Amino acid sequence: MFGRRRKAQEPAVALAFDANGCDRNQGQHAGGTWDERRSGQNRYCTQSGRSLLHATEILTAVSSIPGQTYYVVETPDGTLGRDILGFYTEAPLKTSRLRIESSSPIPGPVECVSLTASGDALKSQASVAQLKSTGQYASFMLLLECGHCSYRSPVETEPGEFERQCYACGALNKCQRGNINVYVGSMSVQI
Repeated sequence: MFGRRRKAQEPAVALAFDANGCDRNQGQHAGGTWDERRSGQNRYCTQSGRSLLHATEILTAVSSIPGQTYYVVETPDGTLGRDILGFYTEAPLKTSRLRIESSSPIPGPVECVSLTASGDALKSQASVAQLKSTGQYASFMLLLECGHCSYRSPVETEPGEFERQCYACGALNKCQRGNINVYVGSMSVQI
């Protein structure tokens, strides 16, 4: 029934960082309570997180996501979501001067190790292009592997050179991505 909320409890794991500010328990931070609502055949599950690192861990802990189901974690640095295609956001994430959950100093700039897709890259590209062609906010998301601590942060990317901070250690990672042109009908959309 539309508007009805159901809560599902998942256990929480405390964050623990090593001397470099890297999360020792990466991949083990389940979230708290999901608020669920339905709209037609779509299912929306939301909760709050204290940081983008926490949001990533909460969303990664969701083992499998069926179609028409959307998990969203709201943080002070923006809202991160995950669906059947992978990570997504509906508004820009604040990755400049992230609030890092470690007291270790933030390392200097580094080159990122890699940029990889978190789900179905081709379908995700098509989805981003479709949203952009209708004037909605959409940005292509990839996993940035930090050149300092190797944590894989889901980040919005753009063609050419760009910089993003690692969600775990805060290191500023310099990256580069090529242009992606996707055809939506007879129109080409650059993402």
